[in-house]
Amino acid sequence: MKVGIVGAGAMGSVVGSLLQEAGVETVLVERNKNEVRHVRENGLWIEGVSGERLLRPVIVSEPGEAREVDLALVMVKSYDTAAAVHTVKGIVSPQGLVLTLQNGIGNYEILSDAFPDRVLMGTTTIGAMTLGPGRFRHTGFGQTHLGEADGTIRERTREVASILEKMNAGPVHVVDNAVGCVWSKLLINAAINGPATLVRVKNGDLPSTQTGRALVHNIIEECLAVVRAKGIRLIVDDPEAQVLAVCEGTAGNINSMFQDVLARRRTEIDFINGAIAREGESLGLSVTVNRTLALLIGALEASAASRVPDL
Repeated sequence: MKVGIVGAGAMGSVVGSLLQEAGVETVLVERNKNEVRHVRENGLWIEGVSGERLLRPVIVSEPGEAREVDLALVMVKSYDTAAAVHTVKGIVSPQGLVLTLQNGIGNYEILSDAFPDRVLMGTTTIGAMTLGPGRFRHTGFGQTHLGEADGTIRERTREVASILEKMNAGPVHVVDNAVGCVWSKLLINAAINGPATLVRVKNGDLPSTQTGRALVHNIIEECLAVVRAKGIRLIVDDPEAQVLAVCEGTAGNINSMFQDVLARRRTEIDFINGAIAREGESLGLSVTVNRTLALLIGALEASAASRVPDL
């Protein structure tokens, strides 16, 4: 099975590198031509939990440069998913599959509209961060869950899972509740990323104060109201306890949203807290905490050029 990684950012580059090293034919597709040129000339540097090495991956900027792939793994930021459809169409074979392991909600729907009955959905806790052009850190191994949106277990999903298992980056699970997996991770991201970014703390420091824990609690309560109203079955029994466990397990991490704000990049807030707020509002629920978080992060993004520096 040939794999095309759509989006050679931190996650795409780390996952693509692990697949290539495992002997899987892999091509990275990255729209930033400067990044492609840099990697072609200098190689791709990966460090972290899987070791330090310089790789020479196949990387292209135009879909037409990549021959047809059997699996398109979409790793772009959620706000770029709609634009990535064109790229996927240009690389995936007529019977090829598409897999999204992105943060937030709405990505599956965008991809499924373009590729009916060909899209798998899932989540991963593999960690990665950008160090600079063509330089990335593999920050952690993790679990990957994937499945069909309708809950069926199909042989094609098992085949994709067998490819991902070759990375040796953590357990890979084929599940009958992929929607629940996506929403379970959504709740964790909603309760950690935005609040820790606004407070400017690492994950472990967020629940270390009474006010921080209260903020986590209020976010989760709103999220659970939406989940219950939509009839979604989560994969964790106590989401708030899970959030606290993730904060503890990643205590020294600066979350991806915080990294984006520090680098003055756009965040995925509209697909996390903003998405929860929209879902709740459409159901007539009170989601003021998530809506306010989305507005605050949005204002933080918009004020990047005029932000007062640390004194």
